[in-house]
Amino acid sequence: MKRFLLIFSPLLRSTPLAVAYVTACFMLSVAAHAQIVALGASDVAGWFGVWDGQTWPAQLEEMLKAKGYNVQVKNAGKPGDTPSGLLHRLDSAVPPGTKIVILAKEGLYNNAQLSQLIGDAEMNRVQTKLKSRGITIIPANAGGVLHKPGLSADNVHLNAAGHKELATRLLPLVIRALGRPSSGG
Repeated sequence: MKRFLLIFSPLLRSTPLAVAYVTACFMLSVAAHAQIVALGASDVAGWFGVWDGQTWPAQLEEMLKAKGYNVQVKNAGKPGDTPSGLLHRLDSAVPPGTKIVILAKEGLYNNAQLSQLIGDAEMNRVQTKLKSRGITIIPANAGGVLHKPGLSADNVHLNAAGHKELATRLLPLVIRALGRPSSGG
């Protein structure tokens, strides 16, 4: 410990250098974590009595951690969003360092008062921007879960059980994209 202090004590005496050192350590620790963003409308955000911890992004994060992955799954769902809205908030919703985006497109089209052609063009632009950043895109097919009995709040939004089912279905896809968990957790 003395050797550490002798080496770094001049560095730590200077406030700007100390701040730079702490920031660098923080950035290195953050870089070691896989960043996943769940992107879409209300079926990502949670709706009709689904609490934050019950959403599929939160449940997926817990499932991944239970399997040894040191990950953060950011819930970037916005109720009422559209393909155009998603395109406009893309850079703020998907921060630098993101490795995977789980893209839930279905609800975006339900909210759009525009043609399928325009919506498709905007979603293509979203996907092109994500791919240009080297981000892996995994589609979240909530529609496959939504129409199963007992998993919908109103035939449009998933209930808590529906969110759990979707997280369970997404788990192997995300694991495949991440690879093996690091030995450090």
